[in-house]
Amino acid sequence: MTNLYPECPENADLALIEPTLLFRQQVMKAISYVVLFFILYVVLLLAAVALAVGCISGGVMLFRHRPGWLTGIIGPGLMLLGGMVLFFLIKFLFNKRQAANPYRTQIFADRHPRLFDFIAQLVKDTRIHLPKKIFVVPDMNTTVFYDSNLFSLLWPAPKNLEIGLGLINSVNISEFKMLLAHEFAHFSQRSIKLGSYIYALNKRLYTMLYENEQWDEIAMRWSNGSSLLSFFAHITTRLLTAMQFVLRKIYSLINRRYLELSREMEFYADQVAVSLTSTATAVSSLRRVEMGSYCLDHCFHKLPELAEKGVRFSNIFSVQQALLCYYSQQHQLALDPAGLPVITDHYFQSFLKSRVQLREQWTSHLSREAREAHYVQAAVSCKPTGHSAWALFNEPEVLQEQMTELLYHQTVPMPADTFDLVTPAAYIAELSQHHRLYEYPKAFNEYYDNRPFNDIAVDDTILLSREEMAQTHLGDIYHPDIIARMRAFYRDRQDAETLQAISTGQFQTRYFEFDGQKYSTARARQLARMLTAHVCAEADWLKSHDRLAFRYHYSTALQKGPEVAALLLEKYREVLAYQQMGHQLNDQVFRIIHCISQLFNSQEQNLASLPPLYQELSAECWSFRLLTENIRQSALYSAFPEDMEEKLRKIRQQDCNFIEDMIPDYGAMQELHEVSSEMMEYYNNGIILLKKSYLEFILTLIPGE
Repeated sequence: MTNLYPECPENADLALIEPTLLFRQQVMKAISYVVLFFILYVVLLLAAVALAVGCISGGVMLFRHRPGWLTGIIGPGLMLLGGMVLFFLIKFLFNKRQAANPYRTQIFADRHPRLFDFIAQLVKDTRIHLPKKIFVVPDMNTTVFYDSNLFSLLWPAPKNLEIGLGLINSVNISEFKMLLAHEFAHFSQRSIKLGSYIYALNKRLYTMLYENEQWDEIAMRWSNGSSLLSFFAHITTRLLTAMQFVLRKIYSLINRRYLELSREMEFYADQVAVSLTSTATAVSSLRRVEMGSYCLDHCFHKLPELAEKGVRFSNIFSVQQALLCYYSQQHQLALDPAGLPVITDHYFQSFLKSRVQLREQWTSHLSREAREAHYVQAAVSCKPTGHSAWALFNEPEVLQEQMTELLYHQTVPMPADTFDLVTPAAYIAELSQHHRLYEYPKAFNEYYDNRPFNDIAVDDTILLSREEMAQTHLGDIYHPDIIARMRAFYRDRQDAETLQAISTGQFQTRYFEFDGQKYSTARARQLARMLTAHVCAEADWLKSHDRLAFRYHYSTALQKGPEVAALLLEKYREVLAYQQMGHQLNDQVFRIIHCISQLFNSQEQNLASLPPLYQELSAECWSFRLLTENIRQSALYSAFPEDMEEKLRKIRQQDCNFIEDMIPDYGAMQELHEVSSEMMEYYNNGIILLKKSYLEFILTLIPGE
């Protein structure tokens, strides 16, 4: 056995980690609903089979005993109805919906012996069966999976292991052990296996009842066939739709029990994982996975954008690693000897999570904060193995480059020799330059980031008194507590909108969580009113604080002279003027994008309904042209860059007609979409630079800044 396998705590004994009484009770509740489902399911199934057999035999007997032209139509019709019921019933039962991952690549023990030894030892510690196959994928997960079908509900299917290389890139060996142990723990005890069986059953039933597109496609195709065929297909689909409706009602009860059970399953899996590693390892693993996911998502989103510029990564995981280092530097986080960030509690204080949580169908994991609280309560200590998890792999760079090639093959299917390669260092240098260009001075503590300047009322230019100036300082105005309150305001405003959307049915959900408490949809309206009242009060506070900040800066400028104060006021009003024009431009571009998205998604609409949409897009195109011309001729703007001017010139040459003889001009629509989006981004970046210039001017007025 390799010595890279981290040691277990001395008191680690999975036999002592028993599922809670609540877990067992929830398992029994779930089982009772499963039994109810299968009883009803068998009754409906037998009834459908009896109907099908009765129709077929009835048609045969009718034609035999009373031959004639009428029975020659009715008899075969009944036989066709019975055959279609059986056919659709089989399609309904044995729907094959394989969630194949195109990036899944199998690895073998002869190429990576240390990894397989590591997994074999962890399998012994968690007391499960060794995975049949091990795959690697480019994401941030480690998952035990198996092919779910109807027969897998009767006996267990061989389980496979999927390891995300982005995850390996973000954690050390001990943390990898913890994350893998969490997955293995779902299958480590008999009672937990029962919970996993209910999970598999729940997912299979959901797929059968809600994701049977193939069944719907065949039914629709048959319904659009000959009149006789479509008549019986209509009857058949009505019968089986009624069967689905009844089963869905029972399934909703099973799913409700499962969602309660799944939390206990996750809690138990965390207990096993932290018992085999340590509290510190468990906490750091979650934090590093969260940061690694952010960096890897950034890389994924950049692939098509860079491809348009003719460049690509040779190794996306080396870029992810470089981003981790750069991001850590940006947030003053230290790196350990393996080059991984040491993420402190202070780092998370600047991030506010939404108070409203909508749990997805298969999302059962606890929040990171809740899981960390469990780990701290466990208080398990053990010396970690700090080597990067890549130490378990042979030739990791080769594997990383192969996975990068597969990523490009799926996302940007163009020959590799058509691109220039960008190194991680060059990419980070360009990213850093972009950040420095648009970064506001740190003295303002991100107070003005991602928000507009407030308009100035007449009394905002009233000077602060000498006493007020003596008691007010830049650090007080932009104190971290002020920033935290401002961020909470924007968070709460978004949450109030979410609650309102839930109450009106815009978000379809049975329940939601608010401040960690579970509520039914009916409570959303009451919570929305309560939160909206709080948001309105905080909006008044923020406006008041913005006025205080401006009065302080104006008073400071006036101490330097009237011309300095006038210049500060001029700079502020220039930002406001740009913002006002920017709001108009943003609204205009959003309307264009909305129109184009409607047209691109209107293939199935009646052709008669399309002309009004094209007329609307034409009107928005003319409005965009007029707005850009007003921007060009205004005193606010000097000139556009040459490439932007050329793109706008092409738009001006268009007649804003996007359809001719009922043939859409998708090329012209795409060009308008791209140019308007680039124009909006360019203009908004200009506003950022103006705001930065104003804030830098303020610092020149304050001694010591």
